[in-house]
Amino acid sequence: LKEVVDKYSLDNNYIKEYEKRRATIKGAAFPSDVVLRDTTGKVVDFSEFKGKYVYIDMWASWCVPCIKEIPHLQQLEKEIKNPNVVFVSISIDKKEGDWIKKMQELGLHGYQLLDKENALYQALNPKGVPFFVIYDKEGRLFMHDAPRPSMGAGVKILLEGLE
Repeated sequence: LKEVVDKYSLDNNYIKEYEKRRATIKGAAFPSDVVLRDTTGKVVDFSEFKGKYVYIDMWASWCVPCIKEIPHLQQLEKEIKNPNVVFVSISIDKKEGDWIKKMQELGLHGYQLLDKENALYQALNPKGVPFFVIYDKEGRLFMHDAPRPSMGAGVKILLEGLE
């Protein structure tokens, strides 16, 4: 891209925009500058999920559509029998207390992580939350803007078929 920008004297903003969005390209590695913390404050390294497909739900405690999606997500988690798939919910809340309180209210379980700096959210450049994404067994982007759990049988078929 740099060569093309230089060759044709294009605006350097093309390079800046590419840099901002390269994490959205299929096969892109999980962004290295993302710091995820669990409910105890411990940093969770995304490489811990290596060997599994990771279905990520990005959400926030203040997001009504996110809250409406949670029952569908919980049902999907119960129905999926594929041992190659792990579910991870990542909140973009700025205030840890709001995140913890909402998780307790909703009885959330499993991998609940916080992206307090919104580094993953910014890298993936979604239009909003809830936002779903799938990473492959090597920690590379498999599907940007993956189907929501509420979309029906299609997402279940997709996740069950991952080997």
